[in-house]
Amino acid sequence: MATQTPPSGVSRRSFVKYAAIGGLAAVGVASGLVYPRGWQAWVNYGKKDWETAPGVVDYNKVLQLGWGPASLGFRNDIRNAPPSQRILNVAQWYDYWPGRVLRDFGIYMERRWGVTGVQVNWTSNIYTSNEELFTWVTQTGRKFDAMFPTNYTVETMEKAGILVNMNKAWLPNYLNIFGLVPSPLPDPRDAAHATPWAPEIPSQRTYPAFDTDGDTVPDYNNSARVDFRDPVLNGYAYRGNTSTYPTQKPHPQDGAWGEQDGMVAVPYQWGTTGIGYRSDVFRKQDIEALGWEAFELSDYTNPDRIDPDSGQPMVFDLTKKKMMLDDMREVFTAAFKARGWKEQVAEGIDPPTGITRNPDPPYDGEFQWSANETETAKLASAAEWLQSFQGSSWGFNTPQQGPWLVSGERYFDQAWSGDIMYAVRPNLEIHPPVDYFVPRQGGARWIDNAVIHRECERLWLTHEFINYIQDPAVQAAISSWNLYATPNAWTFEVLHNDPAYSTGTRGITQYYWNPAEDTRTYADIARDPVDGVGPYTGPPILNRCEYQKDVGVRNTLTYFKYWRTVKF
Repeated sequence: MATQTPPSGVSRRSFVKYAAIGGLAAVGVASGLVYPRGWQAWVNYGKKDWETAPGVVDYNKVLQLGWGPASLGFRNDIRNAPPSQRILNVAQWYDYWPGRVLRDFGIYMERRWGVTGVQVNWTSNIYTSNEELFTWVTQTGRKFDAMFPTNYTVETMEKAGILVNMNKAWLPNYLNIFGLVPSPLPDPRDAAHATPWAPEIPSQRTYPAFDTDGDTVPDYNNSARVDFRDPVLNGYAYRGNTSTYPTQKPHPQDGAWGEQDGMVAVPYQWGTTGIGYRSDVFRKQDIEALGWEAFELSDYTNPDRIDPDSGQPMVFDLTKKKMMLDDMREVFTAAFKARGWKEQVAEGIDPPTGITRNPDPPYDGEFQWSANETETAKLASAAEWLQSFQGSSWGFNTPQQGPWLVSGERYFDQAWSGDIMYAVRPNLEIHPPVDYFVPRQGGARWIDNAVIHRECERLWLTHEFINYIQDPAVQAAISSWNLYATPNAWTFEVLHNDPAYSTGTRGITQYYWNPAEDTRTYADIARDPVDGVGPYTGPPILNRCEYQKDVGVRNTLTYFKYWRTVKF
């Protein structure tokens, strides 16, 4: 299937040095970098017979050369495929899906397509940062069928020639994702196609449709009018978006990339980045007023907690009790928001209303610096802010952002919404004193996505897996387990309407919890947490949160320069 003779003229070490910092052909053209002689040969190394150019798949050729159901037009029926064609190698974040979802994919494939022996290998492919995943596929030679990078890393991977375009016709469940209501409406999966533990879609049997314009025509499949499918709003996911990818890869039929063949990413789960904290240490109103400035504190006095010995308010020493994520872009996003807010206040703008660089919908440009700043002066200023509390901070860690709050080893930390919700376990009647919020200065919002590695030789099976995890019942199982936000509108309604996913009884507020009504998870997309009927109408949350974007090779190197001064 692929060229096996390594090219001459450039060593692999030299080649991956350029690949690992975020780009090959497209980045080279855009940034003016000159690659070592022979780099084009390395780009073409391993080219599959169904590729018309590196990363460009002609799916008509896949029907002739790959494995899939004969009923779909495949020359090679997957029921006769060797065992290696039935085993997917998947890279995934830690604690991001229950094991039964992977186990039951094999059962699903047998029931749906009559294909036995299907497995998903992933436990040895668990990563804790986008940078770690990117290093795996550019410097260590690891190969995967599917991966789940965050939106800005999808950009980097696409520019680096690591991804292939998908075949949207093989992903019918893509229409379940937040966006416009399709026509005709999708039908619910019948029992023969469902997973053994979820034989049908509970409660919400019809596709969700909301009349958001006041007319008789339903527009969006969610009341908040969120669209994760629009190629303009979500340019990272579509090859044809020239604002995100100025240099376009050649189309296999010499045409233009469209929604059907230009897609490179399918949303899996999403969330925000903010602050997790111990609610028995901080008063909610105090830490929310501080936001990122809480990291500057050496101690905190809680007027509501009285020391039984002295009779005075308790003072909490915050030395080594605060922590940030071990994630370069997340850490600098927090620093940009904190420093930008401070500088605008110093200029007499209170609250800050300066215009951000590169505003990105739905980020409305109200709050200070962007998460994607590239000016050296701003990077230096952000690093200076991080270094100002370096001595009193524990440091950087990602997997323990939730567990260490629960145990009390940390009092607050930079955190991902879902990890803190998983720590809080709001679906239990008794849960630890841990809470989460997006700071007033702003934070990040992100979408983790399923993408297909260019080295994948099981294209149809990988598509079927991505489609499977967008089944409404499967997505409900995933989100109710990891407590991250689903991008699947049908699943969102299932989680909201089916009492099996809620805790307690509405009206008994201290015990009642409905996942789709929790603004810590869904922010402005949440349903009204008071009565659960209408959409959330409280203070905006998502317009404080910005998508991170790929900043290019040169700027990424500058980021790493300042990251080293902060981390080491």
